[in-house]
Amino acid sequence: MTVEKLRVEGEHRYKILYAIAKELTSSLVADEVLNYIVESITRAMGVKGCSLLLLTPDKEQLIHSISYGLSNWYLKKGPVSANTIFPEILEGKPVAILDASQDPRIQYREEARREGIASTLSVPLMPRGEVIGVMRVYTSEPRQFSSEDIDFLSALANLGAIALEKAKLYESLGQSLEKCSIERSGLEEERNRFLRFLAIAAHDLKAPLTAIQGYFWVMLGGFSGELNDKQKHMLQRSSQRVSELLELISDLLDIPRIEAGRIADEMVDVSLVQVIKRALDDLQSSAKQKEVKLKAKLPQSLPKIHGSVPHLQRVVSELLTNAINYSPGGMVTIMVKEEDNDIRVEVTDNGIGIPTEELPQTFDDFFRASNVQTKGTGLGLPIAKRTVEAHGGRIRVESPCPETNVGSKFTFTLPKKSETERRQQ
Repeated sequence: MTVEKLRVEGEHRYKILYAIAKELTSSLVADEVLNYIVESITRAMGVKGCSLLLLTPDKEQLIHSISYGLSNWYLKKGPVSANTIFPEILEGKPVAILDASQDPRIQYREEARREGIASTLSVPLMPRGEVIGVMRVYTSEPRQFSSEDIDFLSALANLGAIALEKAKLYESLGQSLEKCSIERSGLEEERNRFLRFLAIAAHDLKAPLTAIQGYFWVMLGGFSGELNDKQKHMLQRSSQRVSELLELISDLLDIPRIEAGRIADEMVDVSLVQVIKRALDDLQSSAKQKEVKLKAKLPQSLPKIHGSVPHLQRVVSELLTNAINYSPGGMVTIMVKEEDNDIRVEVTDNGIGIPTEELPQTFDDFFRASNVQTKGTGLGLPIAKRTVEAHGGRIRVESPCPETNVGSKFTFTLPKKSETERRQQ
């Protein structure tokens, strides 16, 4: 073979290698890539055919997996023994056979003669250094394979091994995703079942507790006879505990409603300014008792939003109540701003703040900051977050407040009604 012919053949093989590598990176289907490889090898090397044989799990046999240029009857002749016929293959070495009809390493010599196979070249498939199979070419005429032939076939065998590993990885990933999906569905079902149980249990508990609270009020009001100071104190403490339980039950009932999306059924056109003013009016007495100054910065006019008045009022009341409770003798400010597509509400205080390391847990169910002494359910802020998100908004907390470097700042945004929605009304 002339130098020029070798150069041209070398360039052609490099192009084949590049094309196969490109196919390998673009395709997720291993069979497509492997079929392309064995066909490309056959054409590039000018041989009768090419096949990829994979080792069985016990590494005793080789099974034809992908092939090109070979007849079906030849492929179905049976498995090839790996240990006794090609021990070199298991050691990671290429094996070239000049006469397939006579060489004792060929297990099916008569079948090879009938198929018209003269010579074979086999190289191992070795992803991560472990032999998993063989890439083999077959010629119609006797052929002494050159080192360039061996290098070319070995390079393509490596690409074939990568294709197989890639397919294995995607198969494993697919199985993992399927398993995760099944587990997630199971968890979702368990969660929904728990929420249903929670709603039923909370509802069943609320009625008798409300009745007990009513009896306490009757007795504390003196309608069932005079009480001494000790009796009043005991009833007042009991009534307070029942009130706390009723608050917890209301919270537990709210969570399933919000999770089930029932807030959407209650949504109407809402003036957020009016919602905030009601919440401020309700909390004046509490603020005065704590010697907290309430300050509101509300715009003269504000576009309406689509929302649930009681749920939004609870969000505002929760944020203001927390700020008041944890800022005794201080100041709490609520500010409303109109942005491009949202209405932004900020509640700031100059109180004790939230420990920096605990900020990520602020909206977790039942979370109570380590610097908080007052009692509570630990569900107020999580419910506020669920409510805001159910309205298509977002809520976050900063502590200390960036503007004052003290206290906390809670910010939530709610989407304004779009121009299209306003026109449709």
